[in-house]
Amino acid sequence: MRFAFIVNNYPPRVGGVESHVHSLVQHLVARGDDAVVITLSESAGLEREDGIDVIRLREHLRVADVLGFPAPGTARRIARILRERNVDVVSIHTRFFPMSWVGLRSARRAGLPVIHTEHGSDHVVSDSLLIRAASRFVDFTVGRAILRQADDVVGVSERVTAFVHRLSGRRAEVFYNAIDASASDAPEEGVVKSPGPHDVVFVGRLVPGKGADVFVDAIALLTARGLDVRGEILGDGVERDGIRRAVADRGLQDVVRMRGRVPSEEVRAALRRAVLVNPTTLAEGFQTTLLEALDEGGAVVTFDVPGAALLSEQGHPVTIVGEQTAQAVADATETMLHRGWEVRPLRGWHWEARAAEYAVRAESLVARNVSGRHG
Repeated sequence: MRFAFIVNNYPPRVGGVESHVHSLVQHLVARGDDAVVITLSESAGLEREDGIDVIRLREHLRVADVLGFPAPGTARRIARILRERNVDVVSIHTRFFPMSWVGLRSARRAGLPVIHTEHGSDHVVSDSLLIRAASRFVDFTVGRAILRQADDVVGVSERVTAFVHRLSGRRAEVFYNAIDASASDAPEEGVVKSPGPHDVVFVGRLVPGKGADVFVDAIALLTARGLDVRGEILGDGVERDGIRRAVADRGLQDVVRMRGRVPSEEVRAALRRAVLVNPTTLAEGFQTTLLEALDEGGAVVTFDVPGAALLSEQGHPVTIVGEQTAQAVADATETMLHRGWEVRPLRGWHWEARAAEYAVRAESLVARNVSGRHG
């Protein structure tokens, strides 16, 4: 099977969608499929990365370090690439990215079926009225059109598929996010409990709504209660300086370490047998950081985000905080640290299985497309 992934961002740009696409592409190729990635970048060119051709087209007018726009005529150019490479199926991701619309149009020009994966569980959340209004306009126009016109639509959690139905009337199936198995030795099964110091970790962009400020306030409460904790903040963003000031104002310079953006293997090492605190209020999809924490023998304290309830129901140490306050986060974290948690294998959440599932889905879609053309 020959796949073309047409996406706005791809590593070295990082984020949840980028990690999802990168891992899926790698594991499809590892199982014997072929894939090309077509994405946007500051400079254009063709690169060969891990056996995968990555075609980078020139990006224009990048907005908020999240999305940019391709040049006029890009859909026609990509359609030509798809035909030249004998692509079987096109994969696009997230309804509001310009390249999702371009990918859909280029696939139509080339006569190819499209699988759309939705990663968002609601409209974009922002303190800016302008951003909220603009994002909803995109959702109800281009976003809705993408969801309705794609040949197959999946979402990375039940909450995402529910949002897809609300926005477009389309019934989407769940295609859960996944992770690579831990590169370190599997953590021993059993109960994690120690007198301290306790590692408590925040992973994510330092942007409004992601929750780094709540994390700092919760750490301050825990230390005031006499708990021996070591806090780590892994990530970067526009709120970096404000979070750093908050750490200093609360006298936590010796307790909380801000490490900035670090490689994925360092994230995994930080999460090993630690408590991941995830106080985000953004419209998240399925955060793989939750899976990584559990895969490393850690525990999770989180607001009610997609996938958290399912992981808890499966018996993993996940506590969902109902009240979105630092006090509630601190209470739940303290309880987790006092009682400890049971480490158990994270079965069924790794990319090998998910890539095989995606390939079967694509093969069925291509067969229907061929049958439809000849019927």
